[in-house]
Amino acid sequence: MNYSVLENIFTYNSGTEHSAINRTKLFNENGIEAKILTRNYNRFLAHDMQLAGVDHHSVINMYDYFQGTTDVARNELPLRLAKQFPLDEYHIVAENANYSWLKRAGQNIGKIEVLPGTVGLISSVTYYDRFNNPTVRENFDWRGFKSSIDYFHMNGELGTQVFLNLKGDPVLEITHMNINGKLSPTMWKLLNYKGKNYRFNFEDQLFLFFINEVVANDPEAVVVSERRNLDYVVADVKAPQRVAFFHDSHLLNPTDGPKSKIKPIYQQVLVNQTAKFSGAFVLTEQQKQELNQQYPNLNVSVAPDIYVSDDDLKLGQTAERQPVILVSGRLAPDRRPFDVLKIFQQVHMAVPAAELHFAGYPASPTYLDQLKDKVKNDHLEDSVKFLGYLNRKKLNDEYATASVLLNTSLNEGLGMHMVEARGFGLPVVSYDVLYGPKVLIEDGVNGNLVPDGRTHAAAKAITTLLTDSDKWSQMHRSALKKAQADRADNVIAHFEDGVAASR
Repeated sequence: MNYSVLENIFTYNSGTEHSAINRTKLFNENGIEAKILTRNYNRFLAHDMQLAGVDHHSVINMYDYFQGTTDVARNELPLRLAKQFPLDEYHIVAENANYSWLKRAGQNIGKIEVLPGTVGLISSVTYYDRFNNPTVRENFDWRGFKSSIDYFHMNGELGTQVFLNLKGDPVLEITHMNINGKLSPTMWKLLNYKGKNYRFNFEDQLFLFFINEVVANDPEAVVVSERRNLDYVVADVKAPQRVAFFHDSHLLNPTDGPKSKIKPIYQQVLVNQTAKFSGAFVLTEQQKQELNQQYPNLNVSVAPDIYVSDDDLKLGQTAERQPVILVSGRLAPDRRPFDVLKIFQQVHMAVPAAELHFAGYPASPTYLDQLKDKVKNDHLEDSVKFLGYLNRKKLNDEYATASVLLNTSLNEGLGMHMVEARGFGLPVVSYDVLYGPKVLIEDGVNGNLVPDGRTHAAAKAITTLLTDSDKWSQMHRSALKKAQADRADNVIAHFEDGVAASR
């Protein structure tokens, strides 16, 4: 079985999570067993998986595993029906839609938080002493059961976290202590696991123990490290094959090319523990060749991290297009969204009906405010839309109805958004940077490559596509044709070939 190792399935997932999710779904749909293993405690995980379109059988979370809750169906728990509140003695008084007070003899003794996005379902209950200091907090899983309990010190700081099974028995404890004046978790204690207690100094030590338990009886286990901060954990997993999947450039300064130093976070695979990895996957032949030259002891293979479905290809052929420039992905400095605004300002002067749509979550609220201020100062509020993080259906609708995808990233391992775009027949205008744009875009055929940072050249290319319908139609057809290389069977074949080469 293939096991993708991640920190979490988040509410807002990055391309790395999407890659692992898509690959896992693709494999399972084609008879290849695959699962995702996640580390973080997340009592909203079932909800986040649902939003991401992940089947719960495809994910094993470490805390769920030890709590025995990996396969629990949802059973909504309204706060007024919770048996733990004896309403002949306690009273529940709603403060607003987000929380209610638990009162006894007229005094507030607890605060009941409501599960986000629901009406009256329990998220947590915090109890207070007579001086209004928190003493205990009970945390409820989105599926409707008490999952953990937090115990606080007298000063209100977190002391101990206790994780429960469905019977309410403690199965795991985390102790917090002051280290150099900072409260930090110092011990993870696994209780009565197979009749024994285990102690760990760090969460990743427990994570390693967990992964080894999951793969112990799998003689064909392939453990894939998706995130570089978890490489050192995967390196010590007792499995037949351990591989790393590089989703972006390993170079610290990609503009310097192969002469650049590598990013420190890549040290584990490329330098420190190379011998412990069967191999690594990258997204382009160019990156593979560079790594082969610099690190000949590492077996490197090429495999895409995204595929295009038949439904996407069909929708891309039939949808009605609007004069919309789409930017898909995280809004952050390395994506250079301020360059996007410079480009759009020039396009808008030539094509007043044009719109710019940003689809993705911001690096921070402050960064989003800075972008919005720029839009306001340029008097483009009516033409620029910040759509936020979109679910798959809404994002697909954007791909299907936009006229151009714009990419201004500093670099791309491949460019998941560009692969998705051409699956919908969407021409792409991109800066000519490492690595993906050169692979995905044939200049003048299915899009345009412009010199890095040349906003005027990008604006000119986009303006042409918005005003020359024949040119757009030609690039649209070429994009759909090139997208045939991104079909599911091709992705599976590349991955299986890479695994075989790493044996």
